[in-house]
Parts: sequence; structure tokens; C-alpha cells
Amino acid sequence: MSERPGPVLVTGANSGFGLAAVLRFAGRGWPTWGTVRSKAKAKVLTDAAKAKGVADLVHPLVLDVGDHDAVVRAWPTLPPFYAVVNNAGFSALGAVEDVSAAEAMRNLGVNLVAPAVVSACALPAMRERGSGRIVMISSIAGRAAVLPLNGWYHASKFGLEALSDVLRMEVAQFGVKVVVVEPGFFKTEIENKARADAQERESVADGHYRNAYHRLETMAGVIGSVAPPPDLVARTIVTAVESQRPLKRYLVGADALAIAAANPLLPRALTDALLRRLADLG
Repeated sequence: MSERPGPVLVTGANSGFGLAAVLRFAGRGWPTWGTVRSKAKAKVLTDAAKAKGVADLVHPLVLDVGDHDAVVRAWPTLPPFYAVVNNAGFSALGAVEDVSAAEAMRNLGVNLVAPAVVSACALPAMRERGSGRIVMISSIAGRAAVLPLNGWYHASKFGLEALSDVLRMEVAQFGVKVVVVEPGFFKTEIENKARADAQERESVADGHYRNAYHRLETMAGVIGSVAPPPDLVARTIVTAVESQRPLKRYLVGADALAIAAANPLLPRALTDALLRRLADLG
């Protein structure tokens, strides 16, 4: 795509996939807006853009996409985006019985409802243009339930996959394409947050899950030390926007490819047993 048809919005843009994607879009000439939740995080994005020499194309936007009313109020002040990348997300880590309803609703609000709200706000301009791109950052956790103590994260990503499939059918008539990106484990802030959350849960847990939280804390540290940087995911996100005929889904990472291939083949009883042992769940 030699000519840039319009600006791009990336949510959750101060770290991980979001930051890498913003810098890559700007490096390829796209005017790029990135949502962050504070002025301090906006400075992180600005400093990274300056270091890459693309500050003139990067526009930090202090906006919590989990505040759906705030997104709707802010939208009229924003440009008509050609593409939106729904990247913001987190995991309400904990056993299902340990996660409160408020925590679960917050997780679903950011990971599942926010992409729908952002996409709905962007669609009128895309429809008027007769083209556009909506990219949903899901996860291999949206295909396979492989992460004990992350039930609400799985639920949000499984839901995002279904929402994306329905949205793709609804907006095809307007020339808008919907793409899902499904990364495996990459080096982002999520492993640091997982370690901290697991440590906090372990400190207050009763005997039922304490060992599992300790195991998760250890595993998050190991994953964080060996996981590749987020650049490959950022390249995939940009490809999903720039390609004239993007795939409906992009699996990213050797682990994601392996899990996707094995998941329909292995008996669930076997994978349950393996994952319980790995997570130290008795």
C-alpha cells in the first residue's frame, strides 16, 4: 500500500505490542495515534517516538478505553481513522473462585467490550470512505484454554474471537476488513504483571491454590527471560493493515503455531492432566 489512506489508532500504546506497532506504523509513514492511560505513559510513548525519529507522526492520546463513555465523548475530537488496532488488554489473574465480579467485569470491559466500542466509533468514517481495517489483538489463549488461573483472560479472548467473526460479516458490505492477530508468548509487560499478581494472590490464598500461584510466579519469570521481543507481532499488525487481501487470522510465534496444531488433536483429558501438573494444581 504505497499511499496511506488515513491515520491509524492503536490502543494500549505505551508498551509491548502496542508501542512496537505505533513505532512501526510511524516508521512506514502512517500518522498514528496511540491511547495511553496517563500523562506519564504518554511521555513514554513520546520519548520512544523521538528516539526512533518519528515523533512528528506519533500522537499520544490519554484515554482509558475501558471507560466506554469517555471513548464515545472523545471520538468527535479525533480524525477519521482508516484503521484501528484494538490492542489494550490485561488478565484478571486468579482462580475463578478468587476473582471478584468487579475484577471480572473490568477484564471483560477492557478486553472484549472496549474493542467493540472503539470499532463502533470508527465505523462511520470507514463506511463513508468505503474502506477501512479493524485489527483485533487476541491471543493463542483465544483458541485454546491452556492457562490455568487465567480463566477470565481466556473468556475475554474467546469472546473477542467470536465478536470479530460476527463483525467481519457485518461490515464487509462497507469495504471494511476485520483481522484477528493471535500471538503466543512474547516479551511484554504482561509477564511482569503476572508475576506481581501471582505473588499477591499467593500471599492471601488458602491452601487450595497457593502452590499454583507460586508455580505461576516462577513460570512467568522464566517466560519473560526467554520470550522473543514484540517486533514480530508489530510487523504482523502492520501487514494486516497494509495488505490488500489480509488473512482473517494471523498466528504469531512458534508456540502459538504448535498449540493451535496440537489443540484439536490431543484428547482433552490428556491436556487437562498435563496442564494441571504443570500448574501444580494437584
